[in-house]
Amino acid sequence: MEISLLSNINNPLLCHYIKEFSKQNIRINSVLLDSKKYSDKDLKIFYERTGGSFSNISLYDLAEYKIPFYFVKNHSDDLTVEIVKKKNIDLLINAGTPRILKSNILKSPNIGILNCHPGILPEYRGCTCVEWSIYNDDPVGNTVHFMVESIDEGPIVLKQSLNFKKFDTYSDIRTKVYKGSIELMVEAIKKIINENLSYNSFNNQTAGNYYHVIPDDKMKIVLDKINNGQYKYQF
Repeated sequence: MEISLLSNINNPLLCHYIKEFSKQNIRINSVLLDSKKYSDKDLKIFYERTGGSFSNISLYDLAEYKIPFYFVKNHSDDLTVEIVKKKNIDLLINAGTPRILKSNILKSPNIGILNCHPGILPEYRGCTCVEWSIYNDDPVGNTVHFMVESIDEGPIVLKQSLNFKKFDTYSDIRTKVYKGSIELMVEAIKKIINENLSYNSFNNQTAGNYYHVIPDDKMKIVLDKINNGQYKYQF
């Protein structure tokens, strides 16, 4: 199966995706890098959330994997579609695209584009779903699904809830979610490969809830709940 990653040059998780995929014997055909970099604000949020738990790996450290990198202006432009078609890509993996993908790229791979959303779908679509789940005392987890034009919709391949320890901090929880997302993506890809599945093998999502960025006053409640070990799924 031909697999390619969608990301950008300064995505802090891209190298971790590549290393884990290689460790799990999932061959990466190529990486398509969008010209839009993560902003300083986005990177600050990531590092604040994870507390430095992810080592800073350079793409140059991965030269041994001999993976071709392609630089495109936009993941939804004609050049990206052309590369995907020419390389006969079966699965595109969202490993940090900075774009809301359009129909042309969504339809370009033979099977589809997989995304791992940090929330249990369809109940938790949208933004800061980890925080909203804790605020509501619902399970925190990840969902791998095929991408469609509507945000966080599309057929679900796998989903997994996570449990946490009483002494886990906010950064511990967020780190476990990020690491879990890569691990769940590996499981989803292996499932598709081993069972010879396609987009149509999975059911469309039912109606769900969309969340906007959690406000500061509710975020404070979330942090207090975690720090006091009072989140329902801290054991």
